Amino acid sequence: MPTTPTGISRVLVVAAMLAAATVSVAQDTAPPQDQPEQAPTPTVAPAQMHPGVLLGRRAGALLAARPVIRTVVIVPDPASYAEAIARWAPKAIYPVLIDDGSWTAQEDIARFVRGFQPEHVVRWQAPAGSLRPGSPMRPRRAVPNARQLADAALPRSWGFDPPAEAESDPPTPAQLVRAWLALGLTSPGVILADRRDPAWTAALALAAGRGQPILWTEFPALAINRSLDHAQTDAFSSTIESLCAQLPLPWQGLGDAIDAVTICGSLPARTKTSPNEFAATTDRLGRSGATQDAARWAWAGQIFGSEPRAAYRAMCALFLRPRSTWTFDGYASTEPWVQWDGTLASQAFDDAGMLAMLDDEPRNTAADWKLRAQRPVHAGLILINSSGNRGWFDLSGSRAYAGDVPLLDVPAAVHMVHSWSAVAPGRPNTVAGRWLERGVFAYIGSVHEPYLQAFVPTPFVAKRLLTGMAFGAVGRLDDAPVWRISVLGDPLYSIRPESPVAETELPLEDTVYLNDLFRQAATDQRYADLFATLSLAGRDSDAARLFEAMLRDQPASLDAEVARAALFVLFRTGHDDEFLRAFSVLRAEDAAEINATDALWHVGRRTVRE
Repeated sequence: MPTTPTGISRVLVVAAMLAAATVSVAQDTAPPQDQPEQAPTPTVAPAQMHPGVLLGRRAGALLAARPVIRTVVIVPDPASYAEAIARWAPKAIYPVLIDDGSWTAQEDIARFVRGFQPEHVVRWQAPAGSLRPGSPMRPRRAVPNARQLADAALPRSWGFDPPAEAESDPPTPAQLVRAWLALGLTSPGVILADRRDPAWTAALALAAGRGQPILWTEFPALAINRSLDHAQTDAFSSTIESLCAQLPLPWQGLGDAIDAVTICGSLPARTKTSPNEFAATTDRLGRSGATQDAARWAWAGQIFGSEPRAAYRAMCALFLRPRSTWTFDGYASTEPWVQWDGTLASQAFDDAGMLAMLDDEPRNTAADWKLRAQRPVHAGLILINSSGNRGWFDLSGSRAYAGDVPLLDVPAAVHMVHSWSAVAPGRPNTVAGRWLERGVFAYIGSVHEPYLQAFVPTPFVAKRLLTGMAFGAVGRLDDAPVWRISVLGDPLYSIRPESPVAETELPLEDTVYLNDLFRQAATDQRYADLFATLSLAGRDSDAARLFEAMLRDQPASLDAEVARAALFVLFRTGHDDEFLRAFSVLRAEDAAEINATDALWHVGRRTVRE
């Protein structure tokens, strides 16, 4: 049906009003509450500081000392990503995320923006003359010159002069460590990367963020859902130790310089201990010797995924500080379960000044979970007590499934007391896999049957986090043998002091502000670009209002591209009728996307309840 001039003008008036409005992300996305959310300051540790607390505070202090430009930079390709990080400086850093055009990347960026609450969001592409990949980026494959890009960008991100000749070799890890030492910075950990793996983007970000050397090697396997055998695990562990031995820093014991190992790549998350028994790879690495009781010299964690997603997970660890929590305790208040009491954990967060959401007895069944999951969860930390297997979890005698994992309003770190959840973290039909698919950037869970006593009691997890303990140490029992608790994420992530705002301009030329792109899209009536841009900018309520105006005045404008761009905005803002309208015109492949189908399921539940 032809659109009337009156309809066009009304939609453009709404668009113009939204473009002119000064709407902060905090106003648009923060949950209703009486007091503004405030992230806690880590509490004072005992006189004899736990080495995990010491590590977390060291790593946190490194970030807190680096002023942050409150602008999110979105780039279209890995070369631009590397160049944008290369332009960091000791006194000015800013988050950089990759938009490869996929739904996943765009939702990750929008989620990060809602959590970070920047002053500006811009698009930027490296100018001609910067290093370019040899072929277009593909979601699960590395660019041919990944190591070249990272090695060239890392020293520049700290202001170190590049080699005089273009053909000169980049500085070695040992040379970089000495340069950081000259600045008064002692690297808290090392990063292992494989040039064949797309998670090099996380390696570069974490190395540049905290002054950590990237140790390039070839992983014995590149399949996160598989397992390593004894020989492979021992050989890789020895490789890490040999590489650390080449650095001018002590590393062989906890409490010295190098206390963290970050694996950036799809190294198998499990290692075989016998034909049908497994341990977590990240619990085996960072230990001296090949025995089950090998002493720990570092805490290990792992980031995997495509170039955009690995970058997202690293940027979350570097730039986000949790302001709200959600604790769900599916256990009974009897022994031994009460030792993992979620109410005590939630109270610790509440006492620290965080917005603390709690579901515990008698409201701790699967029905209570599904009620909470009907809308996106706004929590930067999530702690869960449950039982079950890889694809389902039991809560107070009732069952929920991986598909019942809620969509997230902001990125989150998750600790889950549960058997088998992380057995195949790359598969979204598993519990951990679904959390990671939802946008969780750090996860502690089990790769096998761990038994309840393998988990740090949930109240202590909360207290450890609040002391500023490093995430890699939070979920691990002290002096325990190699076992089954996996850390998927940056092991140096912690609750840390706020970084100061940088008093400098963004060092990138020819950036394009999303607000300008929005205005142009509104003028040209490019509704798909308009809704996508508003979502990336964190302006969900504005996007939803404009979608309503479009449906009212120009219903014929709703097509598959527009529906795709607006779908999750409509879900997050509770516009269920409009969501269903948009879902009905999606392309088949988009309608089958896992988060889209789960959002439809949640909308169906809340529509029936209403």
